[in-house]
Amino acid sequence: MNINEWVCIEDGEGDYVIERFEVRMKGRKPLVINNPSFSKLLFVTQQYLNCSLNMTKELIRRTVLNSSEPFTIEEYVKLVEYLERN
Repeated sequence: MNINEWVCIEDGEGDYVIERFEVRMKGRKPLVINNPSFSKLLFVTQQYLNCSLNMTKELIRRTVLNSSEPFTIEEYVKLVEYLERN
């Protein structure tokens, strides 16, 4: 089973292009976005999670921008549990 939540392709100058972004929540179909712009990533993720703009930005900041490695499944589960509690 391939559990890579997303794949980044290096685009030079220290920037990365997100090829695939995936979020899963218990009881819901997964959210899968291919080659998203930042605004699409932000808007669609916020709608899927049904949370505030600030919480969505924080989620993306922690999982994408401040992460040198994609999340492992264990880290992902911990994040989902945290979001469900708050």
